[in-house]
Amino acid sequence: MLISTVTGIAPFVSYIRTLSKDWKEGRFDGSHQLFLLNGASRPWEFGYKDELVEFDKELPWLKYVPTVSRPWDHQDWSGEIGRADDILRKYADHWELDSSNTVVYLCGHPDMIEHSKAILKRCGFTDKKAVKEEVYWIPKK
Repeated sequence: MLISTVTGIAPFVSYIRTLSKDWKEGRFDGSHQLFLLNGASRPWEFGYKDELVEFDKELPWLKYVPTVSRPWDHQDWSGEIGRADDILRKYADHWELDSSNTVVYLCGHPDMIEHSKAILKRCGFTDKKAVKEEVYWIPKK
């Protein structure tokens, strides 16, 4: 499971592009599912949304879910509403993910990462090896 905010999606896009190429060329069998939650304040902040939507349609092993935290500014947004960590529990439960069958990678805003780790812990992700993180900056205390 990959969870990111805005530009935190960049390393995941590279990963998905590589897996897609490997899958098409027979080097990846698609037996592992990949789930991607990507949060932004506004729809125009999704740098790779169109490409990821196409990958989601094309790749049976990928599920991509973009979410917007300020929907009142964008009445035309029809996707998920809330921060990435807000919808994490919904999708972790829906996809039946826990630390016995999933590794989670968190990338982006430090608050999202801290909130997500707490949510994941409550969802049964107690093995620290099951949650990886890349914080984009260290917040001041």
